[in-house]
Amino acid sequence: SILLARRIDRDLRTRGRDLDGVLRQYLTFVKPAFEEFCSPTKRYADVIVPRGAENEVAIDIIVSGIRHLFASLAEHPAGGLEQVQSSPLHDLHTHTTIWRPQSSTSSSSSAATSAPTPLESPRL
Repeated sequence: SILLARRIDRDLRTRGRDLDGVLRQYLTFVKPAFEEFCSPTKRYADVIVPRGAENEVAIDIIVSGIRHLFASLAEHPAGGLEQVQSSPLHDLHTHTTIWRPQSSTSSSSSAATSAPTPLESPRL
């Protein structure tokens, strides 16, 4: 995957690690943690953005929806919120989780017993 390729490149060049060590860490810790804690949150997402911030088309669509929400609120300050809540864009405003692959080695024993928490959307 591109995620692994980037990790290998980074760890070899900037961290002075060897390829075997990078692969061993990825397969032992990074990938299992991702599959256990990050990947399950996709089912809670209204929008999944493949390739994260590199996907300019998806980001533009999301930004356009957010701008539309703000414009509706600005045009109708008193009733704008009701209009927004009754529109399909309401879900974008309140419930959207932008899921993007993250390399995380954090471990939490309580996370295994509770429902996964969606990832926060990246700051744009």
